[in-house]
Amino acid sequence: MKIEKSSQDLENEVIYAGLCIHCGSCNAFCPHMDFNKETGQAYVVDECAETVGLCYNACPRSFLPVSEIEQKMFGQTRVDLAVGVYKDIIQVKSKNKDNTLFNLVKAAFDSGVTKHFVLSNPQEKKLGAAFPVVVDSAKDAKQYIPDHPNKNGGPLITGIGKAYLDRKRDIGIVANPCHLQGLAKILTSDFNTGAERTSLKIGFACSSGGMKGCVYCTDYSGEFSDITYSPYGGPTKEESFLIVRTDVGQKVVNHAIKNKLIEVTNKEPDLSKMKEFLNKKRKKNILKLLSNDLITAKYLKLTVNELKDLLE
Repeated sequence: MKIEKSSQDLENEVIYAGLCIHCGSCNAFCPHMDFNKETGQAYVVDECAETVGLCYNACPRSFLPVSEIEQKMFGQTRVDLAVGVYKDIIQVKSKNKDNTLFNLVKAAFDSGVTKHFVLSNPQEKKLGAAFPVVVDSAKDAKQYIPDHPNKNGGPLITGIGKAYLDRKRDIGIVANPCHLQGLAKILTSDFNTGAERTSLKIGFACSSGGMKGCVYCTDYSGEFSDITYSPYGGPTKEESFLIVRTDVGQKVVNHAIKNKLIEVTNKEPDLSKMKEFLNKKRKKNILKLLSNDLITAKYLKLTVNELKDLLE
């Protein structure tokens, strides 16, 4: 799907409207967009003659056809509204001194799924200003593994664009749900960008966010990832959930288990606490999107059944 709108529309409908989430999707591959090097906020560099702008079509807050993206990415649409499309959900813990998220990145490198990774370098005490770093080994990745999604908030998708310009392939990324929404739009669009060099998407389940645009988010589980890492809802602080969504995600998880980087502590974990949290946040933010208008929900597109399920 392509919408005949461009950078000026993006300014009016998203940036000036307070919906921007600083994800970097609009300026990852578009030369007419950039981000503020202090805050991570997107802005228009110059006037664009394009009537069908990549920036507008890449932004997860301009429009978001969830079911259409799911069908293109996974070949199916979700059965579970809270979690999205998935193959398996397991409860795990690390088997060494490193945390589970780093061990997944290490498994991705070791298994050959990735040769490079886009990670975040957060600017202290500045939400939305974690800037992308492209690393070429697990050793180099270690210092950039986020311990909280707030430290991962910033224009990380621009790192995919940087890696592409540096002629890198098999690129992984650890990203928040908002980043993955934008990247999914790019990957499923008709634009030729180079984003298809992304070979693995690890989602960091987001607990709350802290920026102005976060109050309009409805994805807390990284629905467009290959694997989602969720430290929320497990029985202990050492345990986390992995939501495996794709075959490539399964390959990385299997490698991590086989090589004793992580161990499965429950193959059929109790997801009630995680889902309770996810649904509470989704419903709250859906109502913010809808406001008093039951026709327009800003950037979000929902089917009648999705809307019914959310508001019951």
